[in-house]
Amino acid sequence: MESKPIHLQLLRSHHLFSSLNQDDLESLLRRAQLQNLEKDTTLFWQGEPAWHFYFVITGSVKLYRLTPDGSEKIIEVISANQSFAEAIMFMNTKKYVVSAQAIQPTQLFSFRNQDYLNLIKNNSELAVAVLGTMSMRLHKRIVEIETLSLKNAAHRVVRYLLAQAYESDEDQPCFEIPVTKRLAAAQLSIQPETFSRIIHKLNDEEIIRLDGKQVTILDRGKLQDYE
Repeated sequence: MESKPIHLQLLRSHHLFSSLNQDDLESLLRRAQLQNLEKDTTLFWQGEPAWHFYFVITGSVKLYRLTPDGSEKIIEVISANQSFAEAIMFMNTKKYVVSAQAIQPTQLFSFRNQDYLNLIKNNSELAVAVLGTMSMRLHKRIVEIETLSLKNAAHRVVRYLLAQAYESDEDQPCFEIPVTKRLAAAQLSIQPETFSRIIHKLNDEEIIRLDGKQVTILDRGKLQDYE
């Protein structure tokens, strides 16, 4: 596809592309595909051959697995300016380990794994950056597993809210919950009613302010210590 300045700028801010020089980034983008997905469109299924990774421009995609009893377990919700499925490039398996489905109208880039791997072989800075990012994401997953295994529902919701405001340095950060409460609850392995009850309890105690899907953290310290 033809590269546009807005697309180059968007990718440049992401860790997978920030270490690429201009020529390599433009070359990678020319080989990419721009895809527009309607809500509920499946991008790929668990077990399918994994030849591509993706970058979300607008919208959001849920990554999920089906349990043996046929129920759906949401692994992660990918929002705008985030990538997914890139780890498959560095794994022995060449099949997707999750399924991916758009949960709202979504536009994304599809990149061929081999095109990116060719760039890594010739760019040591890019290789180090990718290793660093993979390590941080692995650490995040370990913390999430510990939280899901050992902590109660309230703690999971609190960690979720704090994660949404992680990059904000404001005293009272404000953000919008990026998905429906049902999807957020599924991601935390709790019931939607439990998620709503905890959110409203935090609102009643004036630790957060809830306005529809918009959340303002009124007291970050109290929220961090909340159990």
